[in-house]
Amino acid sequence: MSITTINENSHWFIFQADRLLIVKQNSSLKMPEKTFSSLTSSLVRQHKLGLFNNIECYCAEVSKETLLPQELAALPLRQAFEVLERVWFGVAVKAFSVINWDRNNQFCGRCSTPTQHTISTFERICPACGLALYPRISPSVIVLIRKQDQILMARSPHFTPGAYGLIAGFVEIGENLEQTLHREVKEEVNIEIKNIRYFGSQPWPFPDSLMIGFTAEYAGGELRIDNNEIEAAGWYRYDNLPGLPSSSFSLSRKLIDHYLAEYK
Repeated sequence: MSITTINENSHWFIFQADRLLIVKQNSSLKMPEKTFSSLTSSLVRQHKLGLFNNIECYCAEVSKETLLPQELAALPLRQAFEVLERVWFGVAVKAFSVINWDRNNQFCGRCSTPTQHTISTFERICPACGLALYPRISPSVIVLIRKQDQILMARSPHFTPGAYGLIAGFVEIGENLEQTLHREVKEEVNIEIKNIRYFGSQPWPFPDSLMIGFTAEYAGGELRIDNNEIEAAGWYRYDNLPGLPSSSFSLSRKLIDHYLAEYK
């Protein structure tokens, strides 16, 4: 079942407890419209996102206690991505991130004064000390490492059962992207890499990342995992891969699919 893109004046990305609200209509799903008024009195916060695909888009949040109408379904964001048309992926990420930013910055982190939202911008200002608070992006890297016709795949404890992915991690202060790649790979699986090449990037709202993807080649070292970060890792051929990443839209999956396409 996929979400129907409707040619209306607005789309609303409404969240409840980090779940995206979707309208159930017959056998399809669609984004709530501005005319969906039964939730108006329950909105905790709302923001205008802008014009996307010639449609005005908004984000909002309703309280956890709000009873949803029968025609609404609340989907975890990862699940919603699987049924959401890909053209709306970036907007949904932005909506989720803006809601989280607004929720987490109600008070000044410098002097604890309640902050005030600046109209028409994604900015909260402290009226006491003047600190400006904007939505933040945390850069992170992910890398597909090749060893001849094999790739390195690893599994973290928080993955869904049976799912494997690639080595990834957040950029630390003072690092460039290449340094982050070398450090993360060394820390997690104790090997060296070479011939790093940029692949692509993707916004990723878990929690507020910009994922930057690379490919690289194995350069040396014995595989040894960091048990605090991952629970299994190994080299796998294209015809004998373990469970793939659970998210078909993720950059990890795109890197693996690109590798598999070479052998089709």
